[in-house]
Amino acid sequence: MIQNNCYYLECVVCHKKTNEKETTSRCLSCGGPLDVIYDYEWLKFNLNPYFLKNAAPKVMKYLDFYPLSKRQEIFSLEEGGTSLHLAKRLGKIMGVNKLYIKNEGLNPTGAFKDRGSFVEINKAKELGFSTVCVASTGNMAASVSAYSAQAGLECIVFVPENTPRGKLAQCLSYGAKVIQVRGTYTEANILAEKTADKYGYYLAGDYVFRAEGQKSLGFELVEQMWFDNIDWVIIPMGMGTNFSAVWKGFDEYFKLGFIRRIPRFVAVQAAGCHSIFYESERNFAVKPVDKPQTVCSAIAVGNPLDALKVIRALKNSNGVVETADDDEALKYQQILANTEALYIEPSSSTTIVALSHLIKKGLVKKDDTVVCVATGIGLKDPSATLKVLAEPPTVEPDIKEVERVISGRLFSIIAGGVFDKEKVLFTKIPTKETLKMIVEKEFKLTLSNSDLDSIYFEVGNFIRSKGKMIKKADLQSILETVIQQKSVKTYLKILDYDIFDSKNKRPKAKMTVKLKGKKYFEESEGVGPVDAAVRALRKIIEKHDGIDFMLSDFSVEIPSTGSDATVEVVMVLQMKDGTQVVEKGVSPDIIAASIDAFVKGYNELIYQLNKRRKEN
Repeated sequence: MIQNNCYYLECVVCHKKTNEKETTSRCLSCGGPLDVIYDYEWLKFNLNPYFLKNAAPKVMKYLDFYPLSKRQEIFSLEEGGTSLHLAKRLGKIMGVNKLYIKNEGLNPTGAFKDRGSFVEINKAKELGFSTVCVASTGNMAASVSAYSAQAGLECIVFVPENTPRGKLAQCLSYGAKVIQVRGTYTEANILAEKTADKYGYYLAGDYVFRAEGQKSLGFELVEQMWFDNIDWVIIPMGMGTNFSAVWKGFDEYFKLGFIRRIPRFVAVQAAGCHSIFYESERNFAVKPVDKPQTVCSAIAVGNPLDALKVIRALKNSNGVVETADDDEALKYQQILANTEALYIEPSSSTTIVALSHLIKKGLVKKDDTVVCVATGIGLKDPSATLKVLAEPPTVEPDIKEVERVISGRLFSIIAGGVFDKEKVLFTKIPTKETLKMIVEKEFKLTLSNSDLDSIYFEVGNFIRSKGKMIKKADLQSILETVIQQKSVKTYLKILDYDIFDSKNKRPKAKMTVKLKGKKYFEESEGVGPVDAAVRALRKIIEKHDGIDFMLSDFSVEIPSTGSDATVEVVMVLQMKDGTQVVEKGVSPDIIAASIDAFVKGYNELIYQLNKRRKEN
């Protein structure tokens, strides 16, 4: 059924035409994905080519290409018009003269999803819905939440339980009602569909109207490159909606005669959820992945909803499918940031990985024009970045401390990749010479004799007392802790402790310490074993030292995997006058790491207090 004399909806599988008032997600006959089919002769007759070729790119510019009727009620967050960055330094490294990065992180919520949300949420409002329901791995949830807030619509969001916290914070800040699902994105999506059907909500997501907004990215690329023909467009792929939509943008401009050819499209999937494969030359098959595993959260999709549209785009553009593993994605994320000052999500850096593969295969030539689409800003998921970066050194406000950092080459510590962190370095206590050699090899760091002694002691303690093998992530934690450790006098020292915990009784800690040269014992209960230990230590300090301070923050990081993984505990201790210190404890035992962090923090507080008294 043709609507507004310009477009209608059609199933990609059975080609049955349908009405947007009946469905906006799937075909009611076969369950296949829908597409918007336009009357291109009507568009040719009504479009203003001069305006399209000369007006600045912006999503609102392409209203004639969207299935929106009530234009006087349309709202926008000024999405689109993102920069096309000529990556000269990176291109030189990779051997490509004309390499461009389309920086979609410059959209209002920091990702490409805003293009689709513009059309989708305007359409929801046009159709009379008051509540929007969506499932997402994060970026779409944030975008739909923002546009729903602007439209005055209620928004319910379903996300997998491991969704990056930065993306969750966005959704919650925009006023969305967020539900975390213990499962994959596919399971969250099924739940969102059932919820929308049960309560009569508008189902937003990777469906037909979102694709219409996403295709504006294709329009912009054509217009930003009027002066040159693009040979390759490389796009990260999750559900496949954005990939197929960008191709559709090029295809529509081709049908209207604005371009003479369509570039080759490359769909990049994370290796942990690689679901579209070559079956034979120019033919592709879909093999769903039940449990996607990747740090590239934005494309962690094992069963792409728009796989058929992706395959259509690949076939019609003589396209290519590539994969990128997590280590490669994180590596090229850093290379792009270091060479072009563009900080993008790991999901986006998979495009640079794919380019490196295509160059090695001889498919991309030196003089080809290549566009890599960076779909989201790196601040969306900074925790992924921190998996491959060493913690920066901390110093006192003293030039001697700066000299210690620079001369000690603390900046030389190079963290391993996601999987490299799991590399086993020692299963038994090494010799000092072996330890020194391994540190130089793995971290490019030459240790002083005193640091070597301290690190040797900690490695031995890990293996001897905890029966633990040392992985690269463990050794990195030990290095960071020992090398940054200042020569602060030990006022408080742990001599021994016993922690008792059971299911039906409150945890109890018995602590034996030496405080300013004298031995003390105290015990206490707590809400948990760490709390019990800290309470016992505070009792000793309050009775025998009288220092008034509080534990203002407490965080735990586990840099490697497994039940015997090293735990990094960071504590912030603060005095009444605002003086605060941040200290870290490292151990395979969370209680030991917590006690270590607390003791270091207390010793540093006393050091700061005594230093101030001397200065006064």
